[in-house]
Amino acid sequence: MSTELLQPIAEPSPLARIRLEPGDRLLSMALFGCGIGALCGGYLGGQLAGRQYLAERAHRLPTTADGWYFYQKWKNYKVTLGAMKGAAKYGAKIGSCVFAFSAVEALVDHAIGEAQMMSSAVAGLSTAVGVSLVSRLPRSSAKRACMAGLCVGVLTGAAQDGIRLAKGSTPIYVAWAQRRLVAQK
Repeated sequence: MSTELLQPIAEPSPLARIRLEPGDRLLSMALFGCGIGALCGGYLGGQLAGRQYLAERAHRLPTTADGWYFYQKWKNYKVTLGAMKGAAKYGAKIGSCVFAFSAVEALVDHAIGEAQMMSSAVAGLSTAVGVSLVSRLPRSSAKRACMAGLCVGVLTGAAQDGIRLAKGSTPIYVAWAQRRLVAQK
């Protein structure tokens, strides 16, 4: 039996989130986002390809059993191809968004010196602004996207800080608030 397995687990660094260091977290989160995007994109791309195939051939549907066999056979090919294209497209989009969120979060964590809710909020907002600019969203849609990004960032950061607080590690802003309350009394 390896002695590495028997070693005590070291305390995570202040920059660790979900028990992963920033470099490992970037890779794992991007791959997870890419996988989720590929699943959703494959489903949507397959549905779109099936509907498109029907729409293109609705004016001349088959009339024989052999005709229906080949119709379904070619439709299955087109659906499979559409699913693969959709999986690649959505996987790349979602994976890059998740990577951008994680990268900004890690950069802000490094600048602050510890992982906390504010870096998640900044990451969510900056990712939403980036997506809005790249997608050329209208102002009202960009505003909604920024609000959603900020909310997602605050919620994920608050959940992670809540877990860290339950384990006994106090974030900087909580310690600052406690000092302010004690100073006022």
